Amino acid sequence: MTRDRLTLSVRGTLRFCMILFVTVFLWWFFRSYFLWIALLLIVIGAAASVFLLWRKKDGIRVRMELPDGCAARGKAFPFSIIVSNKSRFIGFGAMIEYRWGNAFTQGYQTKRERIWISPCKGARITQQLESVYAGRIEAELTRFVVRDAFHIVEYAGCPGSGSWTMIYPVPNIGGEDRLTTVVHEFPDEEETKKRGTEYNPDYEVREYIEGDELKSIHWKLTAKREHLMVRERLAAGKEKINVLLPLGQDKEQNDRLMDAFSGVCALLIEKGYPVQIFWMGMVDALQSGYAAEQGELDGITAEILSMGGLKQPGAAEQQMALVHPGESYILIQTGAYQGAYVRN
Repeated sequence: MTRDRLTLSVRGTLRFCMILFVTVFLWWFFRSYFLWIALLLIVIGAAASVFLLWRKKDGIRVRMELPDGCAARGKAFPFSIIVSNKSRFIGFGAMIEYRWGNAFTQGYQTKRERIWISPCKGARITQQLESVYAGRIEAELTRFVVRDAFHIVEYAGCPGSGSWTMIYPVPNIGGEDRLTTVVHEFPDEEETKKRGTEYNPDYEVREYIEGDELKSIHWKLTAKREHLMVRERLAAGKEKINVLLPLGQDKEQNDRLMDAFSGVCALLIEKGYPVQIFWMGMVDALQSGYAAEQGELDGITAEILSMGGLKQPGAAEQQMALVHPGESYILIQTGAYQGAYVRN
């Protein structure tokens, strides 16, 4: 998108020249004093219109607003485009083109609006959006053109940053559920103790030291103390559980898989199992993230929902077997069981 640039509008200039030509012809034909005044006013008004847009264009800014944090799936939420105009006396016409949609389902649409930017007050467009799928809802300004009163010149304004909000999946598993009834063939308590690399969900908190991983930062405590605090794991405890999210090409199925994924992982964490989550990333490569508490799980979920969720069916399982041969994992699924324990 062209930004901060004042250009001549071919259509507007031709329209103005036609009006000017007709006015000149009428004046020449009738030799009317009033037509002469009208001709002068048209020329002076056009010059003033172009000059004022050139002088006041830097005071015009536009921004987009979506709910902070997250919105509810299946319920309407507000989306606003706000244009500010620092000029006290001069208003302008404008055309706004924007694109919004769900990054996870890759469903986008583009809209165009014509507005009047009032002096001081500016302009505001507010509408209600709704998403029936989980994902990162993004809004981006693709074109913002401000025109003078005679539409002789156009200013491609600075759009500012876009806006986004997150629609999180809805876990359909409660804390009272047992892992053996939620995950098919999940091992009982004795089998999951003291095997392989072990972790403990308990931790101590200390100040950040250069080199610490960002995922270990305790964000809530950091906000309270106003300096970085990190979690450091203590002695061994329950075994880490691998969880594989197998997204495919069906957005309806992917949405149900995200609900199941959210529920299974939340239940594992509640039962004291740290989880290593695997999913197909942007470049069709296996990515992973570690979560031992709900905040870390929310962060990984947001990362997954912020990328395109349409993946080649079976690719996650193939990559898991190739990159991590011999490791067992929970394969997220839908139906009577929300997952299946795969022993490699």
